Parts: sequence; C-alpha cells; structure tokens
Amino acid sequence: MRDILMTSIVLYGSIEAREKDIWDWYQYSLRLNEELGYASTHLGIIGDSFKSGKLTTMKRTEAKLKKALENRERIETVSIYSLPDGFTQAAFEFNTFISMNRRLNQFIIVSVPSVDFGKLDKRELIRDLGNFITCREVEVFELSILESPLIYASKVNQESDFTSLKKID
Repeated sequence: MRDILMTSIVLYGSIEAREKDIWDWYQYSLRLNEELGYASTHLGIIGDSFKSGKLTTMKRTEAKLKKALENRERIETVSIYSLPDGFTQAAFEFNTFISMNRRLNQFIIVSVPSVDFGKLDKRELIRDLGNFITCREVEVFELSILESPLIYASKVNQESDFTSLKKID
C-alpha cells in the first residue's frame, strides 16, 4: 500500500435528493474524475437493492443504479472510486473517491491526491456540489490515505486521532 496525501472537500448538510438529483450528481462525479484524468472504475452503493455495500465494477452496477432510481428505491450512499489495476484494499488504494452519504450524518465528499488538487477550482467545485446538498458547513482538509478521509469526514473519530490531518479551509 502506498501512503499518499489526499486533499478532500466535504460539504455537510441535508440531502433531499430525488431520482434525478442522485443521477445528476452521479454524472457530475463521473465528469469530475474524467477531468482529473482518472477513470471511474467501481461503485459502492447502499440502498434497497444494494444491501452489502460491496464494491462492484461500473459496468456491472451502473444500469442497476439507474433502474433502482427509476423505481424510486431508497439509496443511502453512492460512492464512486477510481481504483488502480490490481488493488487489494479499495479504502487505502484509491486514486479518487467521490461519495454522497444520505445516512445520519449527511455529506458529499470529493477526495483527490493532493498533487492533483491544484487542477480543481475549489470555489467552483463547492458551488457545483452545493446543487446536490443544502449545505451548512464546508471543510477542506489534507490527510494520509492510510488514515482514511472518509472516516474523518464521517466524524466517527476525534480529530486528534488523525496524525496527518491538516485543515486547509
């Protein structure tokens, strides 16, 4: 496993997403990965038809997601990963991670290698993501991939538990 620094933007608030909103966010996220030069390779979804939350390839799952949304099924989380060939642990080896979490602590997160963060227009990204969440707080931070930006964003551990954490904004 490689220890690289990831920069993440997380928007906290409430997500009252309907079918079209989730699909539009999904399409936006695919374009964002593409603009950064990363292929979106895997999806992790939790919802009515997606009980396990296990990662599956985009090819296997995209049509199933679209159908679930058309059937107005409850979708709690959608996570899009760009994973390298031969990965063994997605949580610590992703190239990029983009997720919409509609569970108890609702948020949208975009996590990219810190070396690529300069390719993003931070204000534009926050504005665009704000179309999918009623935002009450935004945080930009840098963290080792081995300390899991998702765990930090989920606020399940104390800030002091993250030794590489650097709050940017």
